[in-house]
Amino acid sequence: MTRAFDAAFGGSPAAIVESLVFALVFSLLGYRMSVRHRAARGVTPWRLPSAVWALICLVFQFMGIALEILAELTTRPAVPAAPPAPEPIAPYPYSYAPPAATPGEAVASEALPEPEPVYPPPPADGEGRSALFGWYSDPTGRHELRFFDGRGWSEHVADAGTAGTDAL
Repeated sequence: MTRAFDAAFGGSPAAIVESLVFALVFSLLGYRMSVRHRAARGVTPWRLPSAVWALICLVFQFMGIALEILAELTTRPAVPAAPPAPEPIAPYPYSYAPPAATPGEAVASEALPEPEPVYPPPPADGEGRSALFGWYSDPTGRHELRFFDGRGWSEHVADAGTAGTDAL
């Protein structure tokens, strides 16, 4: 029986078991390499599933590992998703209270003019510096975007991609 087995499979049962153990070890190694690459870079080598890399390493063993290393070196990392758009800037809140009347003194009934609102600067960058020139959410709330020239808000505005002007 052993001669028939050797003739059919090319080796003794112990050698075949040893080959299967090595194949399983390489299969697990290939799978683990693929999972670690996905965790580090966001994608598997050549964007093949980890199970496929396990099968390649099971069949080709040393050559499968070499092929996976080549794939790791030539696969670009996944592009991170764009950060969410910043929240629009609400108009700068200000309040105005008429002067309080002293006892026995009547308060003037005429309307007092409202003070000019002070608009905040555009959002600061991550290091706390004031943002450079560009289009930002309109702090007045009248338009979608208003242009900041690096020193202050300009009259240039945009709504739904259409540019226009509106004085502050």
